[in-house]
Amino acid sequence: MVDRNHPPAVSDGSVAEPRLGARPGETEQAGPAASQAIPAPSEVEEREARGRELRAAQDLARQRRRQTIAASAAAVIILALGGTATWVFRELAVTRGSQVAQLEYENSVLSRLLRQEYQQRFDHAKVSPARQETVAQSVRKILGNRARYERITKSTTMPWYFLAIIHGLEADFRFDSHLHNGDPLTGRTVRVPAGRPARGTPPFSWEESAMDAIAVNRYDKWNDWSIAGMLVVWERYNGLGYRHYGVNSPYVWACTDLYAKGRYVADGRYDAHAESRQCGAVALLKGLIATGSVSPPAGPK
Repeated sequence: MVDRNHPPAVSDGSVAEPRLGARPGETEQAGPAASQAIPAPSEVEEREARGRELRAAQDLARQRRRQTIAASAAAVIILALGGTATWVFRELAVTRGSQVAQLEYENSVLSRLLRQEYQQRFDHAKVSPARQETVAQSVRKILGNRARYERITKSTTMPWYFLAIIHGLEADFRFDSHLHNGDPLTGRTVRVPAGRPARGTPPFSWEESAMDAIAVNRYDKWNDWSIAGMLVVWERYNGLGYRHYGVNSPYVWACTDLYAKGRYVADGRYDAHAESRQCGAVALLKGLIATGSVSPPAGPK
């Protein structure tokens, strides 16, 4: 009779322990599977967590490696571009310097050529016999007002007779007109240059107008009062437009044998058949030199 309170004996003499969870009367079968322990749930989770950390670390390492490579490539490109830019800027600077030097050389050559042109023309120009009395009358007016011109020019290097000749050409020696263009002193100038003097309240004195004209045209900064230097400024004062028509400016050459006809009858309107009715700067300057009253310097001061 089997005692239900004791486990049955096995053939090798050992006693079989009841299997956990087995029904009464069931025993654990011996075999290879019995020697393998089932891992606890906490160990599985720990292995999975370590796996996730490892994969994250590998991803981060790959990302940083890509960033490093990209940064290195960018640095190489920047250095290359920087070197190229430095070279380009250096070449541009050299080219610019060369261009400036060339321009300065051309300007100096042009200046010398213009000076020679003006001086040679002045030396060869003769006052037309029919206009000599007109020139003489203008010279008398200039000399009669010399003191007034000198008061204006005493603070500059400008010769008083340079200002006097402009006064004759622009205002017919009238002291109630602007030196700029002959407009009345009762208001600002209307013709070119319009709106002068910009400061002050009209009516203006002739001295106020004259000082404004000197400042606007920067005559107080000019230092070449030789014959050639004055001829350059006189022609520029009236405009270089006559050169487009192959005509010597009447503002400079009228009443000499170097001018016949052709003049601007209004601002911007040229008439090839019109003749200037006033004597130009050269004729007036030659008249003054003939009296022994003036002696222009040979070159810039």
